[in-house]
Amino acid sequence: TIQRIRTGDHGLRVAKQFRSKSARLALYLQLTAIGLFVLVLLLNALNLLNPHWDWGFAGSIFGLGTCAIGTILTMIAQFQMGSSWRIGVDDSEQTELITKKLFSLSRNPIYVGVLLVGIGFVILVPHFTTMFCWLIAAMGIHLQVTRVEEPHLHRVFGDAYSDYRENVNRYFPTL
Repeated sequence: TIQRIRTGDHGLRVAKQFRSKSARLALYLQLTAIGLFVLVLLLNALNLLNPHWDWGFAGSIFGLGTCAIGTILTMIAQFQMGSSWRIGVDDSEQTELITKKLFSLSRNPIYVGVLLVGIGFVILVPHFTTMFCWLIAAMGIHLQVTRVEEPHLHRVFGDAYSDYRENVNRYFPTL
């Protein structure tokens, strides 16, 4: 992967994440959402799913644009994290607390990007099932952030993370 080429580490720590119930539930919710999204997209591609709304051509453009913005945001944020980027947590590792660039606006710009991609899919495949998938994904992400990652970051970085948390919103910047 690009991450491994750039940093020498793929960043995957999923196996270590299964230690807590919250981490397992977050992962299961996210995997369920991805699986359902794939199923819904397949059913839609085979014309076996009737949309609940018809946004027309403008909806398709807006949905694609939202997916593109979310993907670009995710990629830029992951790039900015460099070798500190991880999927899952490992308490034995010491990484750098990233607080610059996108991370000065949001503590979780990667997840914001992922959620935007999901919103784009909801617009592209306007069905209650797609919306349900997005809600499951959002719950899994929020659980991952609040019950797994934030406590881990507080344990590892202490006051530096507390200060960061005080000054930067979890998902969206203050306007």
